[in-house]
Amino acid sequence: MKKVMIPLAAVALVGLYAGTASAQCAFDAVTAKGIKGSMVRNFAACGSTQQPGVDTETEGNTPACSDPTAAGTAGDETLYSFGPKGKCDVSVQGKIASDCSKLGSEPGPCMVAYVSAKCADILAADGITPIGQPDDGWALATLTRASLDDATGGDMTIIDFPVTFDFAEPSKGKLSLKSNSIEALTPLVTANNADLPECTTLQVVDLTIKDPTGAPFAKLGTATIPSL
Repeated sequence: MKKVMIPLAAVALVGLYAGTASAQCAFDAVTAKGIKGSMVRNFAACGSTQQPGVDTETEGNTPACSDPTAAGTAGDETLYSFGPKGKCDVSVQGKIASDCSKLGSEPGPCMVAYVSAKCADILAADGITPIGQPDDGWALATLTRASLDDATGGDMTIIDFPVTFDFAEPSKGKLSLKSNSIEALTPLVTANNADLPECTTLQVVDLTIKDPTGAPFAKLGTATIPSL
């Protein structure tokens, strides 16, 4: 089981999940299978600390900063980068399990959020060597807004809470992880009581892959490059 890190500030929120939901679900809830998306390199925003000056403009006269700066840099040195076949894909899917005791929680149905991610062709600082064991410490950082039918309080939206999932040790430029909400919450709540109500909406506020230094390496997005 991969380690899942939840900041102490979020521990108090977890208790709100415990228990079996009633059938209220009176808020504007819909059925949604989840998200599957690609990640792109995280570049500093024009006008940020890493890209402080607007010094150019597009052909259409939109202000811009020259020389895109990737996050995860030390001075002028890029610590990690995508290789020519680099990619990262992430999936977050919510499903109702008929018997959550099989997943280590209370008997009966509950909502389970499954999280997985894979990356390939990530290079170390020299821009040549694929990442491996010395580059351990990659993580998928999530920020989530949950609206749910709490067994005691009824329909409610919980304040946004962060959960960080650790990738397995890198090998040959590749990263992978698989986890779920019960796995994430079990260490922080009463035994066998880490289930989400069947009526749960999880809004993904932010999803970021972070390198071993904690710098944001990749974000959800889309990109094209010309064929060679």
